[in-house]
Amino acid sequence: MKTTAILVLFMFIAFLSTAQDLTETKMLRDVDVTPPSFMGVKTTVLDLAKSTSIYDYLGEKIEYPKMSENMMKEGCVIIQFTVLENGDLDNFEVINSVTSDIDNEVIKVLKSTDGMWRPGKNNGTPVAMEKEVAVTFQMENSDHLKLAQKFYRRANKKFEKNKYKKALRLLDHALVYQPYDKAVLLKRGQTRLLTGNMGGACQDWNRLKSLGSDLADAYLEKHCEMDDYAVNK
Repeated sequence: MKTTAILVLFMFIAFLSTAQDLTETKMLRDVDVTPPSFMGVKTTVLDLAKSTSIYDYLGEKIEYPKMSENMMKEGCVIIQFTVLENGDLDNFEVINSVTSDIDNEVIKVLKSTDGMWRPGKNNGTPVAMEKEVAVTFQMENSDHLKLAQKFYRRANKKFEKNKYKKALRLLDHALVYQPYDKAVLLKRGQTRLLTGNMGGACQDWNRLKSLGSDLADAYLEKHCEMDDYAVNK
């Protein structure tokens, strides 16, 4: 069976409250912020070589794990990591999981880029910054948007009948396919709250905040302490 791995890159700087594609220097509260950039080759902090595309590197190196391919497992895996001051990578964390072998495949390839990053800078000083990469593994002719919508509709029906645990499982499935969908994240936070998972609810709502959405602000103010349920924990 033919398969495709569609690679989509989303990068975030940890202290930003909104998600942005920061490919150029930005001024934030009088701080001159330059995000980390992928070079594609082993480099040094002072290397001025022109950066290459992380898309190309991931597309060349990532392989669809055979077990997941044979079981027709698919979805969008999100890996967060830290680009250190010297351009090395650390602190890999799975933010959205598809399967363990798919998650591990993306982490393995990301680890192979160790030393290929020019670190981010604050006012010209290299600093550690968090980034994340989202990679979609997709079977041929599969429509992830429609699949996510199907699970979301089913979850809403269970939610309306107060069957929150079943709704939660369906929302988890929806997020495997569309992990950046704000409506699904909001609903899962509400559902987690009703099943007694306050920490999980606050993480979903903080995630929404990090994506630039104010949909969950009222929930965050009422139920969550930002320091206790930070999205990156």
